Amino acid sequence: MTRTESLRRTLAVRWLTPLEAAQVCGVFSLSQRVGDFRRQGIEVMDRWVKLPSGARVKSYKIAVR
Repeated sequence: MTRTESLRRTLAVRWLTPLEAAQVCGVFSLSQRVGDFRRQGIEVMDRWVKLPSGARVKSYKIAVR
């Protein structure tokens, strides 16, 4: 299984931030892969998440129909 496939399967079941994507799937460019998924017609939801440090990052999840 490739990293992109692993990412797609993980996003189908849970929300991921860029740091989590790097740790769980080995993907360091989450927003780029999300863009690829969207161009393929996969509906990906996003939301802002505030980290304990106060920083805000995007979190992504594939929409389940």
